Order: sequence, then structure tokens, then C-alpha cells
Amino acid sequence: MNKFIIKRAMTGVSGAPKHELDKAGKASEAVLIEMRAEGKEIQQEQSYVAGDAIYCIYHAASEDLIREHAERSNGVVTEITEITTLIKHNTSVVS
Repeated sequence: MNKFIIKRAMTGVSGAPKHELDKAGKASEAVLIEMRAEGKEIQQEQSYVAGDAIYCIYHAASEDLIREHAERSNGVVTEITEITTLIKHNTSVVS
């Protein structure tokens, strides 16, 4: 699977109550479980709330699966970028 970072621009999301973010995360995961049950290769690793956006790290067979997930979960996708290189700053090693 490829690794992607997804930007979800959402005005005011940094001020959203944690229980609302938890609710949205659980709904998203439910759709991911459904998709994997259909044989689709997609999983979410982690999400970060920063400013007026949520940035999510996903592993997926394709960008199309990420868009499908967003559509099925009524999510926002502003930008999808494939991660091609990881730089580990604690060791200054590129992998």
C-alpha cells in the first residue's frame, strides 16, 4: 500500500469539542471497516488537527480509495498527496 497525507480544510475545527472529533473518527473508522470487508486496501494511521484543517495519514492501494472513503463517510478532502520519503529527524536518516 502507498502512504498518503490528506488535508481536510474545515474552518474552526481547532475549536471543535473533543467528543465531536471522536464521533467523526468513529464514523470514519466504521466506513474503513466496511471497505476492508469488501477487499479494499485502506487504513488510517493517524490524524492531526492544526489550524483550520485536519491532516490524516492513510495507507491505501490508490488515491481513488481515499476519495471513495470520503464520499461514503461524508468527509471533506481538500488535497491528497502521496508520501514518498520519510526523514527521521531523531537520527537524520532518510528511509
